[in-house]
Amino acid sequence: MNSSKSQYSDSHVLHLLREALEASAPKYGPYELKVAQLRMERDRLLQEMVKGDLANLSGQVTSPEWEQKLVPIRIPVDKGISCYRVSLIDSRNQDLFSAVRTVEQLKTLSLGAGRQWSLTTSYKLAGFVVVEGSTSAGLHSMLAAGRFQHFPRAIDEAVYEQAAYLPQMPTLAVERSFALYVPSPRYFFLGGPQRQRLAQRLEYGLQLLIADGRFDQLFHQFYDGLIDKTNLRKRRIFRLDNPLLSPQTPLSNKAYWYDPMEPRALR
Repeated sequence: MNSSKSQYSDSHVLHLLREALEASAPKYGPYELKVAQLRMERDRLLQEMVKGDLANLSGQVTSPEWEQKLVPIRIPVDKGISCYRVSLIDSRNQDLFSAVRTVEQLKTLSLGAGRQWSLTTSYKLAGFVVVEGSTSAGLHSMLAAGRFQHFPRAIDEAVYEQAAYLPQMPTLAVERSFALYVPSPRYFFLGGPQRQRLAQRLEYGLQLLIADGRFDQLFHQFYDGLIDKTNLRKRRIFRLDNPLLSPQTPLSNKAYWYDPMEPRALR
C-alpha cells in the first residue's frame, strides 16, 4: 500500500481500505496489509506499481495511463471530494480573486501545477495559464516567489499545506471565494501479479460498505470538518470538463459522489 497525499486523506484511505478488507474476509479469507514508507512522484510510483514489488496498491487520482497499466476500482475512494479544488494564494491577493465571477476571468490568473499530475493537462486544455513545477514543495516556493498567482489543491491538501508552509510564507492563505471542479476521481489502483484477484476482493468489500452505510460514515467522519473549514458549500463552483476521463467513469451512480449543493450536504 502506498499513499502520497495529506495526513487527512492518508488516514481516511487506510481506514477505508482496512474496513473493506475486513468486510471481505468471510468470503476471501485473511489478509496482510503493510504500508510502504514511500514518497515518490507519480511516474516512478506507476513503474513500481506495475511490478508490484515495493507497492501493489495505491489511492491516486485517475488518468488514462494508470487505468491502462493497472487495475482500477472505479469507486471514488473519497466520494469525489478531491475533484473540488480550492486555491492557496498570497492573502494580499484575496480581493483579486473575490472579484472573479466567471471561469474566463479566472483563466487570466496564472496557476501552478505539477508536471506529472493528471489534472495539469486538464487545466491546459481548458485554457488556463499553467506554470509547472516538479514537486509540491517546489511549487510552494514558486508561489511564495510570485511565479504564479494561485495553487489549486484538494481541500485536505489546502488545509494541511497552508499550516505546514505558513512559517516559510506568512501570507499564505486558502482563497475564500471559489472552487474549481474537475471530474477526476481518486481510485484504488492494483498492480503486481495478483492484481485481478486483489481488485475483485477490494471491490467486493467496498460494495458491502456502501450497502450498509459505512462508506458514507467514514467519509463524513474524515471530511465534514474540512468541508466546513474551507466553506466549500458556499463557494462559487467553476466546473471544467475533463476530456481525458474514461467513458467507464461511474458518473451516474450518485451513491459514489459527494455534491455540496445537494440538500443532504447542506447540514
